[in-house]
Amino acid sequence: MLSKLIKYDMKSLNRFLPVLHLFILLSSIMIRVFITGRIKPQTSSEQTDFLIILCYVLYFTMITALSTGTYLIAGIRFYKNMFSDEGYLTKTLPITNGMHLLSKTIAGSIWAMVNMCFVYLCSYVVIWTPYIKSVVDENKDDILQEFGFVGKYAGLSFSTVLLILLLFSCFGAISSIIMIYASVALGQLFSSHRVLGAVVSYFVISTLISVLSVVAMALLGSETRLIVTSGSLEDEFNFVSYMIEIMKISAGLMIITSVILYVATHCIMNKKINLI
Repeated sequence: MLSKLIKYDMKSLNRFLPVLHLFILLSSIMIRVFITGRIKPQTSSEQTDFLIILCYVLYFTMITALSTGTYLIAGIRFYKNMFSDEGYLTKTLPITNGMHLLSKTIAGSIWAMVNMCFVYLCSYVVIWTPYIKSVVDENKDDILQEFGFVGKYAGLSFSTVLLILLLFSCFGAISSIIMIYASVALGQLFSSHRVLGAVVSYFVISTLISVLSVVAMALLGSETRLIVTSGSLEDEFNFVSYMIEIMKISAGLMIITSVILYVATHCIMNKKINLI
């Protein structure tokens, strides 16, 4: 039964998201072919530099819109399927709310991870041009040392780091889906203006998580690593080490908050659903 639910939820998301992602991929290929792929040292000028910067700004704006659209569509589908008029039909099915929530979380997480992979893929297509690759290859040792790939981190390669970042981003995408579903569920506790309540809930939850992140990092000393107590900044600060600590703390917080929000969403769906 769960597989059938996931198939149905994926089908409802597949109406919109493939077209959106295909458009961004085609746009990335066009930017690579007509703009970034033509970048050469001898073509540098104020006009071309401005055009390239403008292109990157517009491109990353599209990437942000893509991610926002993916999460927004997933949240809208969750709301319509569970809490709108469509929810009456959903409630007639001999399936528990927990099963519905699990199915929608899996389907939404799949698309959230696909979206994250598309972001990395499109960024690679646009940025990793032959010219950029040659510059990186020529200065590889200096770049690795500058970012802190020394000592116990000397064995890490760019591909390994990118894979770790991709996995971490996908994990964050799953956490974001759970937070969006929790916000939609919390919005149903409002006596009126429930959509607005869901939006407010989302901003409250995201703000609380941000505050908790800052507090946790401060308590564990991550923030103070940017402040050198002795010696020079170059001697003390290691970017790779700092980022690994940040990811460890963030992963722990994401696990804790995701579990809490998932359980809260499940409880609300079981006890507090009011479709009137």
